[in-house]
Parts: sequence; structure tokens; C-alpha cells
Amino acid sequence: LLTGCTGGGSSTKGKLEAAQSVYRTMSGCTAQAEITADYGQRVYGYTVDLTVKGGSGVMTVKEPENLAGTVLTWSDGETQLAFDGAELDTTLPACQGGEIVDCCMEEQAGAQVLHGTLDLDGDQGGQIQCWFQPDSYGLLRAELSQDGVTVVTMKFSDFSFTFPEGGAEYS
Repeated sequence: LLTGCTGGGSSTKGKLEAAQSVYRTMSGCTAQAEITADYGQRVYGYTVDLTVKGGSGVMTVKEPENLAGTVLTWSDGETQLAFDGAELDTTLPACQGGEIVDCCMEEQAGAQVLHGTLDLDGDQGGQIQCWFQPDSYGLLRAELSQDGVTVVTMKFSDFSFTFPEGGAEYS
């Protein structure tokens, strides 16, 4: 069960399904993210700019300073990114269609957010928890876990979508 959740049930599940629909229909998105990848003996921390268009994307590392300017790219569904042994995932495939395990409305910093737990890979033990703005569905935070252990945490800011119809953006 999710802690701190209120207002679960079919209406909240409908909101999470609506969020997944937004991610399936978007033509792209942009965001900044603080990423922590914890692989037990090694912990990596990054600040990145993220740009996604269709099935392709670019992630530019801003921090740490020794990696600033590093550009990682992906395309055609290849969302796993690796640098010096640390793998990162953009979380967008799960937002588009991961199986909903649980969902609720949750209060964070005095505001209600939509919190969903999505299955990443069937019975393989991978899940992602996502916290969305409840009206625009922009990602606020995501936590990837494997077998119940959180391995990657992403905190998003300046998240905005682009849609095919006229290129409208909102965040």
C-alpha cells in the first residue's frame, strides 16, 4: 500500500489513465531533472536537461562539473542510457502505458499530487512510482525500483509537453 495516499479508487485510476493518454499522444516534452542512481556500492548524482521528440531524445548533463556538457541520445524505443556503469531510464515508456498497480492522490508541500505505481516489466520485479501534477500531468518525481529497492530517483522541474496539433505547449 502507498503511504500518505488519499482518495484512491476508480476516479483516481481514471486520472492516472488520462495521464498515460497524454504521454501517449504527446509529440515531445522538455524538462530539467535531478537524478540519483543508487546501485549499492556506487551512487551517481546528475542534473540534466531533457528533450524528447517522438521516440528520440537528448539528455545533456549540467552537473557534476566534470561531466557537464556530456550529451546522451537515444532513439526508436532505446530508452536505457548508460554512463560509467550507471543506467538511467527516462520513465516515459511507463508513463505511456505501464500497467497500473496502485494510484492515489497525495499531499506534498501543501498541494495535492497524483501518485501512481506502474509495473515496468511484468513479473520481473521492476516498478516505477510517479508523482504527477494533477491537472497538467507533468512529471514531478519518479522512482524506479527493482525487487522493492529504489535504484533511480528523478525530480523534475520545468516540465512541459508539445502536442502534434499546432505545436501547443503547456506545463
